[in-house]
Amino acid sequence: MNQRLLAIEAKRARLIERAARERADVAQTLQSWAQPLGFADLCIGAVRYVISRPPLFAGAMLVFALLRPRLAFKWARRAWGIWRGYRWLTRKIAV
Repeated sequence: MNQRLLAIEAKRARLIERAARERADVAQTLQSWAQPLGFADLCIGAVRYVISRPPLFAGAMLVFALLRPRLAFKWARRAWGIWRGYRWLTRKIAV
């Protein structure tokens, strides 16, 4: 019985060492992703901020449309097409 416990303890020690090495490898791999993920997090925060304040968004779009009507119309057309594509895709996926 004692030999069995020693074998279990040895295996446990090997597994703990392996887990520590794997954690270090994952941390090193994720280090290169820190900056892109931080930027994505910042963008998501900005989108949430704008979505939570519809009058601010509408006002910005109105100013944009007044200053650059052709470009605003072009962007509105693209947004409408993207919205229609999104709706079509969600209906196809739901079926």
